[in-house]
Amino acid sequence: MDLQNLKWTKNIVPQNNEPWAYQPFGKGHLFKLAWRDNEGNNRPAREDLLLLRQRGYVTHLVRVLDYKSENDAWCGDFNLYRIVETLWDIGDWSIPAAAFRAGKVFDYPAVLRYEGGNAMYLTDLPTFKAHWQGDDGLKAFQAHVHTHLNLA
Repeated sequence: MDLQNLKWTKNIVPQNNEPWAYQPFGKGHLFKLAWRDNEGNNRPAREDLLLLRQRGYVTHLVRVLDYKSENDAWCGDFNLYRIVETLWDIGDWSIPAAAFRAGKVFDYPAVLRYEGGNAMYLTDLPTFKAHWQGDDGLKAFQAHVHTHLNLA
């Protein structure tokens, strides 16, 4: 799997006392990824990849399929959405593997401080730049994720 478009991460907070958000959406599923209405909701671009994190784990790798956000006519902070396709998910939701802890997938523990629900451009994050140094830092991270998640 080509991860050259893996440039983003987004922290997800499950709603309605659910243990996990987007749990039913395994590999190949399309779903509406909720978006905060005050963030740059037309970023990331179509075909960009995001690692979704929740409860300290990386739970999904998704690809953005649409060009811009749409509005779900319900009230709340997350009334916008983007259509995404799941390329990878955590698999065993009952007992997530320690290998999928966000600190292990990102290879540094400061990733756990990235909260708030906004999509974050990896190379804009100071702790990401500090850990994945150099001009090829993003490429090195993408290769690490490819190996760590055992993506074919």
